[in-house]
Amino acid sequence: MWTLAFVLNVFHLAYHQATSNFDFYPFNNIRLYTKFQRIAEVTWCGFLMGFPVIALCLDSRKMIGASCWILGFLLFGEFMSWWRHYLFGPTKWWKDFYDKTHKHTIKVLPPIKDHPIPNLEHCILHVITLATFVGTLRYYLSL
Repeated sequence: MWTLAFVLNVFHLAYHQATSNFDFYPFNNIRLYTKFQRIAEVTWCGFLMGFPVIALCLDSRKMIGASCWILGFLLFGEFMSWWRHYLFGPTKWWKDFYDKTHKHTIKVLPPIKDHPIPNLEHCILHVITLATFVGTLRYYLSL
């Protein structure tokens, strides 16, 4: 279980850092982010996604437990940022931000009314986040 949790966490971190640092338009569209937004995203999420990697390397039960909370927090943030607006309708701020940055990226989900559709880049990230959370939690519970 440790190996699975470790691989998932490293992949999670690497995928996020790659899609936050490199423009793969139309897969993502980070070219419209300001330098400050990119640095903040890479640093903050790098810390949150890197912490579980360190925790697993140290094999610290307390740190791995904290990692499960962090990954749960990330899942909640992903839901609130993307899925809430897709399922229930966007706020004006999110609609404006989405239209500016993500409207012309690749999408695979069907539209719901005029709600913003999560793009493929973020759908993949969210599946990876969920798998990473489950894998890390399973390892933690086996300790």
